[in-house]
Amino acid sequence: MPRVCFRSSCVWATLLALVVSVDITPEAADMLLERGNSLRDVWIANVFYQCRAGNAFAMVRNGLPQGDAYDAVETERVRVHVPKDMSFTGDVPKIVVFPRKNGRFDVGVPNTMDSGAK
Repeated sequence: MPRVCFRSSCVWATLLALVVSVDITPEAADMLLERGNSLRDVWIANVFYQCRAGNAFAMVRNGLPQGDAYDAVETERVRVHVPKDMSFTGDVPKIVVFPRKNGRFDVGVPNTMDSGAK
């Protein structure tokens, strides 16, 4: 019996290690819900846009991502699908609204460590 408990606790520890948290500003959640017609699912794409200051942001898109290489993280207002192969400073993606070079605002993640941000 103790071996079963040990194995179960190892499995739970592994599953809990996969859980990711997300920091999302209220403004970003509002913008995502508005442009997604109140649909709750969003995903972080490996597509980068630059802000006016020249910093790269990984874009946050509405809807469900293709494939299963994502961890789903529930926040208070949206469900964020985070790519398993993307890394972030502080290990937590920070979703914010930022001004693009074209003068419009968009939603993205500034703290990605992915090489596409360069």
